[in-house]
Amino acid sequence: MNRYIIDSSNVKLTGRCFYDEDKTMWCALSGSGFECHFKGRELTLKLVGDAAAEVPANDGNWARYAVYVNGIRTCEGLLDSVVKTVPVICGSEYSKETEADIKFIKLSECAMSTLGVCPIECDGEITPIPEKPLKLEIIGDSITCGYGVDEYDPNINFKTATEDFTKAYSYKTAKLLDADVRAFSISGWGIVSGFVGSPDEPPHLDQLIPPYYKKLGFSYQRFDDRDGLAPQDIDHDFKSYVPDLIVVNIGTNDNSWCTGHEDRYEKYVAEYAKFLETVHECNPTSKLLCIMGIMLDAICPYVEKAAELFRKNTGYEDIYTMRFTPHDGKLGFAADWHPSPATHDKTAKALAERIKKIVG
Repeated sequence: MNRYIIDSSNVKLTGRCFYDEDKTMWCALSGSGFECHFKGRELTLKLVGDAAAEVPANDGNWARYAVYVNGIRTCEGLLDSVVKTVPVICGSEYSKETEADIKFIKLSECAMSTLGVCPIECDGEITPIPEKPLKLEIIGDSITCGYGVDEYDPNINFKTATEDFTKAYSYKTAKLLDADVRAFSISGWGIVSGFVGSPDEPPHLDQLIPPYYKKLGFSYQRFDDRDGLAPQDIDHDFKSYVPDLIVVNIGTNDNSWCTGHEDRYEKYVAEYAKFLETVHECNPTSKLLCIMGIMLDAICPYVEKAAELFRKNTGYEDIYTMRFTPHDGKLGFAADWHPSPATHDKTAKALAERIKKIVG
């Protein structure tokens, strides 16, 4: 059997990742994983979990993953044990050597749980899938993560077991454009406050995207007990993936705290513009597209003001905005009144058309 460390020399990485001393590749953010071309008769993946995987009853918040073979989802699951072996290509299924494109993807977001993929063991050869001509990054919150998209009762609360990044507008937009995509998204988080039940509550300052954008991500779990590292402890190398365009979709959670307070909206504008400067600093050649309105549109004018303030402060002209009409239930709802798969489809089609006009 051959042993391959999962890195850019033999696979295409599809998200930010971290390697521990055993060369295990840790995935945190939604959509992180890898793609490769396999030639052989047998390939098996060994997954390892963080502390969340050690909890027998974790309320469905284990890391969720899927495996695709030649574009077909052949396996999916929750990492409900510290170690799990996932057969991908089994010798007993093939009478001779086969060739296949393999994709491994983390379907759930980073905050609740992460997972590691040990070096690949196979009897053949793996090589990288070619990169796409167009590269996207999507920065957002629960909508970008595909929050609760596999739950069709809006009165049911969130759990990672019903979260699927491949059914979110973010992933679907990339598919429509035949683009590579990476996401930086955390449910409930914002620019000046995470989600609050009422504007009378204090802002959730521990749930802000900007402080963590330069990191691997954020998780309440640590990768393992040996070194105690978490995604927020690890700096991200922005040279490893250079997006042509970055979509920013943050404000739905901020609106829960800003509602009825013009001074709070103005704080949101100032901090959003600062965050755009950070994103631009990290990705100086990337065009920027700020979107809002999939769930609510009250904050849309302030997103546009933030984009204009950023343009004024930096002189950078490749920044655009886009409003959506909030969903009304005609296409259904997902968990906690989040967008349904049909709403994500509708959003992806509109966003893909806008991106086409921007990138040419």
